[in-house]
Amino acid sequence: MAAGSFTTDITLTGSGLSVERLYQAAGLTLPSTPGRVGVCLSGGGSRALTAGMGQLRALKQLTVNGAPVLGQVRALSTVSGGSWLGVPFTFLPSTAASDDAYLGPYVAEQSKLTPAELAVLPAGNAGTPITSDSFSVAMLALEALILYEVLGVTPNMLWQTLIALHILAAHGLSSMSAKLMPDDTFTLNAATQAASVTNSAANPPLNPTIANEIIDHFAAATGRVTRPYLICNTAMFLDQTGVLPLAPVQTGGLITGILGAPSGVDGNGLPVGGGAVTSFAFNSLFAGAIATTATIAQTRQWSLTDAVGASSAAIAYALQNQIAIWEQNPLEFAAEIVEYFDELLQWIRSHLPLQQQAEARAMIQRYATSTGPSDLSALKFSFPNLQDLIPQYYYWSPSHQKVVQQPAPTRFADGGSLENTGINGMLAYSDIDSVISFVNTEAPIQSGDFGVSDGHGGFIPNTQIVIDESIPPLFGYKPYEAGGLGQYQGYVPYADTTNNDFSAYAQNQVFPSDQFPALLQGLAAAAGAGFTRNSAIFTQSLSVMCNTWFGITGGKTVKVVWCYLNFAQSWADLFANNPDVAALVTAARTSNNFPHYNTLDTSLTATEVNLLSNYSCWAVTNQAATFADLFAGPGV
Repeated sequence: MAAGSFTTDITLTGSGLSVERLYQAAGLTLPSTPGRVGVCLSGGGSRALTAGMGQLRALKQLTVNGAPVLGQVRALSTVSGGSWLGVPFTFLPSTAASDDAYLGPYVAEQSKLTPAELAVLPAGNAGTPITSDSFSVAMLALEALILYEVLGVTPNMLWQTLIALHILAAHGLSSMSAKLMPDDTFTLNAATQAASVTNSAANPPLNPTIANEIIDHFAAATGRVTRPYLICNTAMFLDQTGVLPLAPVQTGGLITGILGAPSGVDGNGLPVGGGAVTSFAFNSLFAGAIATTATIAQTRQWSLTDAVGASSAAIAYALQNQIAIWEQNPLEFAAEIVEYFDELLQWIRSHLPLQQQAEARAMIQRYATSTGPSDLSALKFSFPNLQDLIPQYYYWSPSHQKVVQQPAPTRFADGGSLENTGINGMLAYSDIDSVISFVNTEAPIQSGDFGVSDGHGGFIPNTQIVIDESIPPLFGYKPYEAGGLGQYQGYVPYADTTNNDFSAYAQNQVFPSDQFPALLQGLAAAAGAGFTRNSAIFTQSLSVMCNTWFGITGGKTVKVVWCYLNFAQSWADLFANNPDVAALVTAARTSNNFPHYNTLDTSLTATEVNLLSNYSCWAVTNQAATFADLFAGPGV
């Protein structure tokens, strides 16, 4: 990793931003993107990765203008589990799996699938890392303990390191020092590397030591589709008296930062937002600026490990909860070590530096052999509390530059803790005219007792429908509440200040409130009887409101294709003459709530991955015209 003083470009966003402007500023020509379409992959852990895999597969299969529409998408916005899929896809090295292998093979006649085919994933497939037992919550918690005790990984990097070892390393996108600290960074291509990262075009080069690092580029090998511009969403805590709201942070191939102007301050008490820096330069200390460049101090460059790990940090809470249980019940801890002993040995051999493997094996051997009440003292361990596990990075605002003498880092959160669809991150770019929103949710569409408030003590007709909590705030409504003691009923506007429920989403409105009932009704109608007859895909033309928190200028209309994950019996009917696969679908619905796998079910089987990705692919291709029509607009 390169440490020292570096020079970075500054991008101010007070007057708005566009993908095209970013490319032009970098001296690049934006690839042809007819229709100016953005694709959003929501959060949702392994479920989101798996469903998103099928959805991108479908967009790659669908051709318009003589080419796959996936290669004509202008931008890809990812959150949490969606980032596990979208970020590696964006940066796949030429030596990694093909696009078809990574996204999984397209199956035109799904009715002919066999259990044997569903039980196997191609080498290099995006779903492979999550099919290992070592990616379960219990195993991840044990691995975190090993990283902390043996390798000395700092608490606020434990989750990011686990994501790097499991998700990124599987595709050749993780380079680490002996202490497992990232020592790589990234940019869009060789031209932007020379111009904005290493600054080798200058004489003398401004950042020569970064040239010695591994620098990942957008995938561009022969046979790969053109990659959209990446928007990987995370969030940063804003320290205000009494509350801790979140500011939207996005990482892309060119810039990383807070594009909007949220109210609040960073860990040093300074205002935030208003711009971004070249992505390598995030997590740095401001030293000085001249015009549109700044001098920074950095111990290491911002990496894909940081971006993807911070984007999905919510699951770190589950790890901490599991470890807290073990601290209270050491015999249960010992039993878990024994149960996973062989898997832990394999994980140590395949993931840890050789020089630390012996110590790690000795550690788990010690715990595994301490299984009786007399050995309780040997089972004691120390582990950081939850607050220490929260990712922390240094931040400074390009719009509020100040040298801080004793700088403190600021805490970061899962992108879905603020806005889980990725839509607001996408709409921060003014040149997006259509959005495909893949809402890969754990919550099925279902009937509710209440609906959207009509402002007169009743509800708008036909809105007694419950959907994922990430969507109502986009229209200025709080997520659905079922009533009862201390709760409101149905959907209530955030303008109703009688309570502070769901305050984390209070800044998310970007669409007019009066269009929310139509969305509920449209999704319900699309899904059909019981909300499980057909795939829930519904198209709306929506005015975009100004939202300074997210840097959205508004004042335009976008077409949004909502693709809400639901079960579709019309897909299951494909297997009417295929009883073996029909039985797998039934079992998946009964035992694992297919397709709504629990977000904390981080480890899925290959069959579960294949069922969900094939279903989500079918849902798109079954309505191909809806998606193809979006790409009929002008090229750029």
